Amino acid sequence: MMKEHERREHLKTMNEDGRKTEAQHYEEMKRKHADHPKVNHPGSEDQLKEVWQESDGLDPENFDPKTFFKIHDSNGDGFFDENELEALFTKELEKVYNPENEEDDMVEMEEERLRMREHVMNEVDTNKDRLVSLGEFIAATKKEEFSEKDEWETLEQKPVYTEEELREYEQHLVSEELDINQKAAELQKQRDELERKQEELNAQKFGLQQ
Repeated sequence: MMKEHERREHLKTMNEDGRKTEAQHYEEMKRKHADHPKVNHPGSEDQLKEVWQESDGLDPENFDPKTFFKIHDSNGDGFFDENELEALFTKELEKVYNPENEEDDMVEMEEERLRMREHVMNEVDTNKDRLVSLGEFIAATKKEEFSEKDEWETLEQKPVYTEEELREYEQHLVSEELDINQKAAELQKQRDELERKQEELNAQKFGLQQ
């Protein structure tokens, strides 16, 4: 949200021609960023099989959830923690984000990674301990939705805020700025008062020394 706010504020500093050029560039970057292969739903059969095939070099026809879990449980503690889960989404994220491309925001990529992680946690971590056990993982692969072919809606397809929420956010920023300025003015006033009193005290000391 801050990124979009800053973009709009930047536009306000430009002349009409500059705004038009910037808007065209922005739309072109959005179009290029949106042009990517299908992103599999995190935690789905298609997504895990893609990791199994491309990262692990194994035949997708021989996909085995228990073996997959053991391969990617990197510390061998019998659980997927948050970092181990996030690592599973790298292949999907690489379809959308490339650090060499101007249109791809790597900060946004990490936001997308967190969205994917939280989605899988909510679906699979049934005891809500922020860890996915082997049992929870196997149970998730037996659910009907595991084999569904739904595409994951990325951030550019499913904005995380509305225009109204953006306006409220901007109003909040303005309010915060006014509050900070007011506090700064009060602090300056207190500082000036302390300096005045210090000068009076110094003058009194000087008078006593005469």
